[in-house]
Amino acid sequence: MPRFSWYRSFVFTLSASSLLVSVYGAGNTTCLSSQLDWYTDAVGESPCMTYQRLRQICDADYEVPSFRPNTPGDNCDSQNSDCCCNSVSFALSMLCMNCQQDAANDPDGIDAGNGAYWDYLSGTCSQGLNYTLPAEVQTAVCSQGIKISTYIYQRAFWSTGAW
Repeated sequence: MPRFSWYRSFVFTLSASSLLVSVYGAGNTTCLSSQLDWYTDAVGESPCMTYQRLRQICDADYEVPSFRPNTPGDNCDSQNSDCCCNSVSFALSMLCMNCQQDAANDPDGIDAGNGAYWDYLSGTCSQGLNYTLPAEVQTAVCSQGIKISTYIYQRAFWSTGAW
């Protein structure tokens, strides 16, 4: 039996790791640099985790992907798109993109040009809801304890679709 003790340890470790992933959800939610520590300090989680939790209200299987290098890094492509057809979700997605890709800790970060918001909506949404969330989504955000700063609602979106 002693020759198999390493195997049992390995299986236990693998099982425990799988359990943690299923409990906390997978997805690419870790920041590469310390540039967005201000967000994590204020909210208690990375912007990618906030974005993922918001999207999971409408799509329980949503996991933050590794974002594309060009903006927008993700799209609102869930079948139930109420949680992402809005500027709040877009702003969180852009913070998440900066979180994932700003390995150089560039103080300017990654910006999105004019029209990026409409690219993010990608035909799934007839139009985006700006500066707010649908009432039922906002209620779920509050009941699940998801912290979204008023900054994200009010000042993280420009009418040109830039960020």
